Amino acid sequence: MYKITKNGFTLLELLGVILLLGIIATMVILLSNRMLGKSKESLYQTQIETITDAAKKWTIPNNGVLPMNQNDEAYNLPLSKLSEDGYIDSDELIDPRDNKKMCGYIEIKYNNSKNQYSYKFIKEACKN
Repeated sequence: MYKITKNGFTLLELLGVILLLGIIATMVILLSNRMLGKSKESLYQTQIETITDAAKKWTIPNNGVLPMNQNDEAYNLPLSKLSEDGYIDSDELIDPRDNKKMCGYIEIKYNNSKNQYSYKFIKEACKN
């Protein structure tokens, strides 16, 4: 008689493959978003280090305005001052996490026990 041959896939098999491809695509998207977030945070930390290094270079010719002992108030060095004086390019002052302009200052304090200055970036809202 007639021989029935099976050509192609059943609907259930096709749905199974589509489901598996959807699960794999979801996992890839989630992992790439996580990695992108980590790389943006890493770039932000590198940028803070660059700004801090620029502040350290700024202190060499401007040490007369800095605190001389631990009891003195900290000196707040605005990022705009670093940019104006040419220690950092204003194009580098973009937060990679949200692509907005970075505003704030470097807080410079003197540490008597270490006999050196400490530098800390303080983020502020930008004034338009």
